[in-house]
Amino acid sequence: MPFLREYIQDLMNDRKSDPLSQGIKLCLLVFSYAYTILIACHHFFYKINLLKSYKAPIAVLSVGNITLGGTGKTPFTIMLAERLASKNKKPAILIRGYGEDEWIMTQNRLEKMGIKVFVGRDRVKFAQEALGQGADTVILDDGFQHRRLKRDLDIVLIDSTNPFGNGFLFPRGILREPPGSLKRADIIVLTKTDKGCSGILATEEKIKKIAPDKNIVKAEHKPQNLCDMKTGSPTEISYINGKTVCVVSAICDSSYFKHTVQGTGAKVGLEFVFSDHYAYIKGDLDHIFEECKKKEINIIVTTEKDAVKLKKIMLTEKNIQKAFPDTLVLGIELKIVQGEKELNEKIDRLYMRTSSKGA
Repeated sequence: MPFLREYIQDLMNDRKSDPLSQGIKLCLLVFSYAYTILIACHHFFYKINLLKSYKAPIAVLSVGNITLGGTGKTPFTIMLAERLASKNKKPAILIRGYGEDEWIMTQNRLEKMGIKVFVGRDRVKFAQEALGQGADTVILDDGFQHRRLKRDLDIVLIDSTNPFGNGFLFPRGILREPPGSLKRADIIVLTKTDKGCSGILATEEKIKKIAPDKNIVKAEHKPQNLCDMKTGSPTEISYINGKTVCVVSAICDSSYFKHTVQGTGAKVGLEFVFSDHYAYIKGDLDHIFEECKKKEINIIVTTEKDAVKLKKIMLTEKNIQKAFPDTLVLGIELKIVQGEKELNEKIDRLYMRTSSKGA
């Protein structure tokens, strides 16, 4: 139920303050305390080896976070895989696959480089399969809370525009773990630093108090390319510079995608925001097209993730194909703007360790 999901998200982000919502927040707080205990027990059982971790014979890197979505894990995972491949490594991606949009997007971006994506809950099984198919590295997309497969490098991403939410754990807030869990990380990456600049210094100070010995890397999401969603034909990013567009997205942080679109020089005249992993239907597109016609907007810009679902509808509905010629997908790349040297050194030392163990 999209409405209920959006309402709960509003409560978790303190966007509702009416009496009924305040009462529900108190109930959620009780569940939050219970969740905190479960998380603590989970990590403690692994620490005392009551629950066992599997050590793969190849390098294991994890890209994760301590909040619910929106930090840029998938773009970072793609960037990391491409970087390793450029160094003649053979990475594979292990992704749990909560929604097909994310893993299909990852696969579409990486298959041209021969990088395989394995989808499923059993990371140990797929690490073994990746090894059997020639991989020398596996990258866990959203792996920080996954303890069953040991990793050689833990990279944790923090959204600089909303680093710790309201400070509460799920379901009262967006934290998946307390901030103190950052001590387990090897590298901490602040993302969206081009938008969250006003609070970055305070966030850095808080991180340094929690985990003073950790490297802090800064990153931004940059427009990489545009392509026609129906044909896949590339379009120069400059095509939308100065033009009025309609933005459509169903991701955790739609406001940042809008910010990125505006960074191309485009003017956002209409915006349609749906809940993360939203399952689009034909009626949604009919409504979007109708509103665009009213405002004489001839260009829609959406995300690679949304394009996975939207394209299915557009390819099966002939009238939709004819109704709107310019539906463009904005490709995003994650760019390291500070701490790239430290990131590379950590990765290089990782391979030095793993190769010496193998010898």
